[in-house]
Amino acid sequence: MWWGIAAWPVDRFIEANDFTGKTVIPFATSSSSGLGKSGKLLAQKAGTGDWQEGRRFRSGVSESDVTAWVESLEV
Repeated sequence: MWWGIAAWPVDRFIEANDFTGKTVIPFATSSSSGLGKSGKLLAQKAGTGDWQEGRRFRSGVSESDVTAWVESLEV
């Protein structure tokens, strides 16, 4: 994450894949930048998929915190 925007390698991954019929929930680790507009911008680049609100974790987040978040998604 740089200033709330996903890094260019993520853009390339999104452009190279088809998300039709997929639920996508973006997440990232960052010391300071939030997700900002990155989820909306990536969804626009993808053009397909069910893009949900994502989450930013601080660097050094524990595995148990990430696991608890994933389990709370109920997907």
